[in-house]
Amino acid sequence: MRYYLHQSAKALWSQRVALLFLLLFAITFGLHRFGVIQTPVAMKLFGLAIAGALVGVALGVVSLITIWREGYSGAGQAVSGVVLGTLMLAVPLWSLPSLLALPRIHEVTTDVDRPPAFQKLATIRTGDGVNPATYQRAEASLQQKAYPDIKPLPVNRPTADTYSAVRDAVSNLKWHVVSEQPPADGRSGMIEAVDRSKIFGFTDDVVIRVSGAGRETRVDVRSSSRHGYHDLGRNAEHVRALFSEVKTRLAEIDKTETMEKAVSLREQRVQKAISAKEKRRKSAQERDRARAATTQSITQPQVAGATAAGTTPASTLIPGTDQVRSARAQSRQEAGAGQAPNTQQRREERPKPLRKFWEQLLE
Repeated sequence: MRYYLHQSAKALWSQRVALLFLLLFAITFGLHRFGVIQTPVAMKLFGLAIAGALVGVALGVVSLITIWREGYSGAGQAVSGVVLGTLMLAVPLWSLPSLLALPRIHEVTTDVDRPPAFQKLATIRTGDGVNPATYQRAEASLQQKAYPDIKPLPVNRPTADTYSAVRDAVSNLKWHVVSEQPPADGRSGMIEAVDRSKIFGFTDDVVIRVSGAGRETRVDVRSSSRHGYHDLGRNAEHVRALFSEVKTRLAEIDKTETMEKAVSLREQRVQKAISAKEKRRKSAQERDRARAATTQSITQPQVAGATAAGTTPASTLIPGTDQVRSARAQSRQEAGAGQAPNTQQRREERPKPLRKFWEQLLE
C-alpha cells in the first residue's frame, strides 16, 4: 500500500507571490533611488508590491491552516511566503503610527499669513502627480494644531550675519541649493533648496526667507513635499533641523566675538599698563632733572663765595691721598697757631713752687 502526500497549492503560490512582489519592491526601490523612474510611478509600484505582499501573507496563513488540518506538504513554502511578505509589510507598518497620529498635509510654514514663495522651484514643481507650488491655506489650521512649535525664528543680529548663518546651516544639512539671493538694499534674503530622504529618495522642497532691519532679524521657512498627500512629519523635522543648526552657528559666532572682545580688552589693558609705566618713567626722569637743577643752583653761590674768600671749597676736594694729607696738615697748623698764645700765657701766670720759696726767704 502506498501513501501519497498532497502538495498544498496555496503554500506554493504564497511563496511565489511573495518572491515576485519582493523582487518588484527591490527593483522599484533601486530605480527610484538613483533617479531612473519618477516618484509617482515608484509610489504606484510600491503600492502594488505592498498589495502583493498582503496576498502572499494571506495565502501562506491559509495554507498553514490547511496543512495542519489535512496533513498536506509544503509547510516550508508557506512559512517562507509569510516571512517574505511580512518583511515588505514592515515598511508601511513602521510608518503607520505617524500616518495615524499626524494630519494629512504635505507642507508646513512658519508664516501661514505670508508664507515664503517658491520662485526657481516653482518652475520645477510641474507635471502629473506633483503638488502645486502655491501654499494651500486649507492646511494652515491642521498644521498649527499638530505642530505648534513651528514658528518664525527671531534673531538679535544684523540681517547679513543671520543670512550667513542660515547659509552655513543649509550646507551642514547637505541640502542642495537651487537658488539664493543675499539681503541687500532692504530686500529680504532668499534661499531655495532641495532635500531627498536618505532611504527612499523622496524629494522635499524648502524655501527660506531672512528679513529684518538693524539688529532685528526674522527667519521664515516653508518646507513642502513634492509628491504625496502625507509627509509623515518630515517637513516639520526640516524646519526644526534648520533652526537648530542656525542657533548652533549663531552661538559659535557669539562665542568667537566674545573671545575677540576679550583679547582686544586684554590688549588695551596691556597697552594702558605700558603707557602708565612709560609716564611714570618720564615723571621720575623729570624729577631727577629738577632735583639736579636745584642742587646746582644752591652749590654755585657757595663755590663763588669760597673762591672770593681765598679758600678752597670742600666740594672741590677730591678724596685723593695727597689732598687729604695736605688738608689735615693745614688743619693742625691752624689749630696750633690758635693754641700757642694760650699756652704761653698759662706758663707765665703759673708760679713755680721753688721760685716762690726763695722769694719768701729773701724777704
